[in-house]
Amino acid sequence: MDAKKFRAPVVVYIAGPLGFVLIESMQQASDFLFDHWLGNDSLAWTDAMRCCAEEGAADDASAAFLSALKGAGISYDRTVKIY
Repeated sequence: MDAKKFRAPVVVYIAGPLGFVLIESMQQASDFLFDHWLGNDSLAWTDAMRCCAEEGAADDASAAFLSALKGAGISYDRTVKIY
């Protein structure tokens, strides 16, 4: 699996003591989708997993990941700046 970095990191809000996860790469996005998605069977999930596993552009994987999150009603924020 590709470890390409996303152009902009994504903060994904999750239930639990931590409250959020920072996703910066295609690998992290794939891991998040696999670990935090009940059922793993929606078209958006499948598309995001495919995009994250391919040798394609990180921007395409990021867009698919965000689309999957939105479709599942999972909150996220792309305005975080990493210095």
